[in-house]
Order: sequence, then structure tokens, then C-alpha cells
Amino acid sequence: MKKISHWLNYFLTILGVFGATMAFGAVIMLLIGANPLEAYGAMFSYALGSAPAMVNILNRTMALTLSGLCAAVAFNAGIYNLGAEGQIFLGAMAAAIAGFTITSLPAYIHVPLCLLCGVAVGVIGAAIPGYLRVRWRVDEVISTIMLNTVFFLFTSYLATYPFRDPARWSGTTPSVAETARLPFLIQSLDLRSGILISVVAAILIYLVMNYTDIGYRWKMIGLNYQFARYGGLQVQADQMRAMILSGALSGLAGAVMVCGSVFRYWESVARYVGWDGVLIAMLANNNPLGVVVSSVFFAIFKNGALGMEAVSKVPSDLTEVLLATLILFVSGRHFVSILLRKRKNIVQLSEGE
Repeated sequence: MKKISHWLNYFLTILGVFGATMAFGAVIMLLIGANPLEAYGAMFSYALGSAPAMVNILNRTMALTLSGLCAAVAFNAGIYNLGAEGQIFLGAMAAAIAGFTITSLPAYIHVPLCLLCGVAVGVIGAAIPGYLRVRWRVDEVISTIMLNTVFFLFTSYLATYPFRDPARWSGTTPSVAETARLPFLIQSLDLRSGILISVVAAILIYLVMNYTDIGYRWKMIGLNYQFARYGGLQVQADQMRAMILSGALSGLAGAVMVCGSVFRYWESVARYVGWDGVLIAMLANNNPLGVVVSSVFFAIFKNGALGMEAVSKVPSDLTEVLLATLILFVSGRHFVSILLRKRKNIVQLSEGE
């Protein structure tokens, strides 16, 4: 019963943060002379009003979920991988190259090969700043952010020159072969199985974090680095493992986008997905199952913005304002919880005296 209450409070918190964000957005709409009910009605109708629209939500959710899991794994272990966006670009490019250069494999081999290529380069992209952190104490926040630009420019070069599709615009690779595309869940709606991959990944990460020895060690390191080190944990090695798993999830996100949704690489294929994943992980408090729920809400916000602009004349840029507000509410929630914990400790100390 206690566990059910915990989960209920957890999901109510997520709903509360989104509700507060929408209330703030309603105030802004009223100030600019728009009707909030009409705007939000158009948003949800556009995002959820038809089967193709809901499939579009699921297609966006699969990448957001994997990106959120990438951030959650690293944050949980006290190491901050802010390079998911660059690692997703690497994974997408690797999957695309394997998808259009190899044409003689059956689908049951070709699809896993493309996904594994994406995972492998994602691991490399995360291992570089991870090694710099554990070996020479280079701040991973700075190194991962800087490598985002490096990886983006590298993949952009590949898509513009050696692997450019001459029949399309610059920065775009040829489309992957049919054998490199994820199988359908519902063929009539063009719904691929990428959403299953992201949900299964979330369940597996949840089990690792909560029911394995390494998950316990990551949690201890994330809660108190010094205590974990003095307790005998191999902090640097465990953080490196977390960084590698984080990079694998980023690379998988890029590969799933290419094999399950867009079927080619282009320069904007993963723009902002990595940063959205950071916010999703924060909102979910690094809980893998909460990441799935938060990703769905994010996808609704992103997809519904166009409908809101078309029907209610509210600019779609307001969605970015709402997401920025969401960041403030998420940060405020953590700040308030920290203050309450400190106040509780002070009260306990005073009572002990």
C-alpha cells in the first residue's frame, strides 16, 4: 500500500508540474488577448485528435524516452552527461551508413546491425568525456557540451560530402534499405516497433537501478560521492560504467530514429532531443518509468504547438516559453524539497537538544 501511495504521489507530481506550466501559459495568453481554452483545445486536438497524430506522438516519444534514460542513468551515478545530443547524432549517422551501404542482408540481421552500430559509436562518444573525468578530473559538464558541437560538425561533414545523397539537398544521406527499417507494429498507421524498444529499455534500466548491485552503487555515489568512496566503492570505475551505458542509450536513440522513423540522416535529425532528455530526466527525478510518462507529455507539447498556432493564432514559439517555464517549476520543486529536508533536519536537531 505504501508503494502504491509513493507511485501515486510521484505521478501526481509530474501532472502537477505540467498543470502549473499550463496555468502560467494561460495567463500569458490572456495578456496577449488569446483564449487559453481555445488554444489548449487546439493543441490537444492536433496532437491526439486522430490515429496518425497519436502515431506521430509515439514516434517522437521513442527518441525522447531513450534520451531521457541517457541523462537519468548518468545523473543517478553523480556524473553529468550533457552530450546526449552529439551522441545521438553519432548514433543516427552510424545507423544510416550501415543502413544504406549494406544491401545484401536479411532484415533480421540488418536491423540489429544498424542498432548495434548506433550503440557502439554512442558509447565511444560518451567514453571520451567519461575517461577525461575519471582519469584527469576534467569537468564532464564542459567536455560533453563542447563535444556536442564537435560531433554535430563531424556528422554534418559526412552527410554533406562523402555520404551525401546527390538527389537531395546538402547534409542529407541516402535513405536506408527496407531491410534496415524496424518492423511494423501497425502497418496501416506506419507505426514501427521503435516505441517497444524504448519502453523495454526503460523497464530494463529501472530493474538495473533498483534491483542490482551496480544500480545500488550508482545510487550511493549519486547521493554522496565522498561517503561512497570512503565506504570502499570503486567510484571512478562505476561512474565510467554509467557513462558508457548512458552513451549506449544515446546512440540507440539516434539509431532508432533512423531505422524507425525518418529512415535517413540529415543535419537536424536530432536537434534539441538531447537537451529535452535532460529536462525529462529532471522532471522524472531520474526514474526510468517516470521518463516514459514525461516523454509522452513532452511529445504532446511539441506536436500540439503547430495546431495551437493554426487555430488560435497563438504563436508556436509560446511552446518554448512553456518549456522554459517547465524548467523553472522543475528546478523550483527540487529547491523546495531541499529546503524542506534541511528544515526537517534542523527541527530534529533542536528536538534532540
